[in-house]
Amino acid sequence: MPIINNISSSVNISFKNEHIIHENEIRCIVKESEYNLSYNPTLVSGSYASGSLKDFATSSFFNPYTTAIGLYNDDNELLMVAKLGKPIMISPETDITFIIKYDS
Repeated sequence: MPIINNISSSVNISFKNEHIIHENEIRCIVKESEYNLSYNPTLVSGSYASGSLKDFATSSFFNPYTTAIGLYNDDNELLMVAKLGKPIMISPETDITFIIKYDS
């Protein structure tokens, strides 16, 4: 590989552009009595049709966690998925509010 020494050059770069970015915010409120179950298929004993859960999932100490929030339109079509940085426990005793921000 050749080595080039003693090169002096001057470069001027100019750039101009405008693009407006709108930040949107959606609040998802989960009431204490909502979403207190899990859709994780590993909790089902047998098939979903039987509706039976494994014993630990029916305990009063069991609390599901959320890792993602799906946002749907009025036709029940999935528009976007908000992934959380870490799992958040859904409390059976208090409401929880998720604030989802996205750019458009």
